[in-house]
Amino acid sequence: MSDTVDSMLHHLEWDATDIPTTDHPLATTRQYAVPTAATAGDNDKAWNHLYGAMISGMGLKPENFQLNYPFLTWDWPITNIGYTSAAQYDFCSTVPQFSATGAYVSAGVEFNDTYGQVLNVLAADTTDPILEERISQARNVLNIATNDYQTTYAQARNAYLQETGGTNVPSFLEWQGSFGGKPWAAQLDAADKTVQAKQRVLNQLLSETITPGLNEAVARFGNKDYYTKLQDPGLSGFPAVPGYSLGMDATTWLQKVKAGTGGSSGHVGFANEQAEYDYSKTWAGGSASVGNFFWSVNIGGSWERVEEFGSDSSLEVNVNFEAWDTISIGAGRWYNGAFVRSMAEGPFIRGYSPYGASGEKAVWGPGGIMDVQKVGMVVCYKPSFSIKVSSSSFTSFSNKWNLSAGVRIGPFSFEGGGGSSSSGWTADSATSTFTGTSTAETALILGTTIALVNPE
Repeated sequence: MSDTVDSMLHHLEWDATDIPTTDHPLATTRQYAVPTAATAGDNDKAWNHLYGAMISGMGLKPENFQLNYPFLTWDWPITNIGYTSAAQYDFCSTVPQFSATGAYVSAGVEFNDTYGQVLNVLAADTTDPILEERISQARNVLNIATNDYQTTYAQARNAYLQETGGTNVPSFLEWQGSFGGKPWAAQLDAADKTVQAKQRVLNQLLSETITPGLNEAVARFGNKDYYTKLQDPGLSGFPAVPGYSLGMDATTWLQKVKAGTGGSSGHVGFANEQAEYDYSKTWAGGSASVGNFFWSVNIGGSWERVEEFGSDSSLEVNVNFEAWDTISIGAGRWYNGAFVRSMAEGPFIRGYSPYGASGEKAVWGPGGIMDVQKVGMVVCYKPSFSIKVSSSSFTSFSNKWNLSAGVRIGPFSFEGGGGSSSSGWTADSATSTFTGTSTAETALILGTTIALVNPE
């Protein structure tokens, strides 16, 4: 955990698609299976169809929309002024995967950390050769400390994923306050304090230079007036974190929806036989293979893949929701976006270039230090579904349907179940159609809206 701006150099790089694919921390090992080559095509095709359906059915724009997985609830509590919840901070700060349909990992790279690293790779403007050499040495020392921190962070992240099964429950910060996470929090804190000390030396040296806007940006980044404390039990002793704002909290949004003054009703639908959506039209120019099963059913508390639906050429699915909305996400005043844009071409220190020319490390774009920023999240409430399949798929799935306690269609989760007489879920053999409405009273997060940082 970072205690000051001095530690914001923890740009960790990993592929978010390598997380275990499970949706419940107490799941059986069946849930951890990644789709095989035989099923991955059908699985990715379903996610592809849903992405296209959300673009056409909800008016979302491929220029800035990312469909998210795994399943995420939006139930973050209302916090006092100057505080935030760990789950909200982790979600808002985590940099999105560079993919049209992307995994969210709450232990991922934080946007504020990438901003801190950009500030550190900007070339300082000085005519003093001695000062220039001292700055270079300070960067090298800081780099060693940062590498040590990154190693510890990666180890903590792996322990977190193993313990939670890649569900993001609890979030990474919440986990650090738990019995299993506290030892890692102590190690991270110790490594971080070393980074802070080295960063303070570099910041002092940079303050003696005249790089336009850099000193002001560093000062804003370190201004604790723009940070917030964590409100969660067990995290009161954790240092403040850079603040992010939401356009509305979950409780207020649900109240407005139930009062008929919030959100808009929505519908998405697709068929297995329709043409796939062209991911090249999206902001990412493509999409990575999705590690989570698109079709899942809850049997005995365990989520497992629905085998029948992916390859059924007769399948048609429709999802309606009582309300949906886009909630804005904003970085606090610690972030100077105008300065970042003004530094699109640098100058940067040796070994770095704007987009990675001549084998140098890229600052912007895919694989660069800063590439994507979350600026909003797409949420919904009370989804309902209709799944029409072939008669053979209907017969094959009916037994699981009768035992089910829930169904998941991509990021949509439906609590209720075909086996509950009070759920109102139905299976119509005459039309080979399964229908149901979620009984959950929480909102779901379906995706994010993004902004590319200094696109080429």
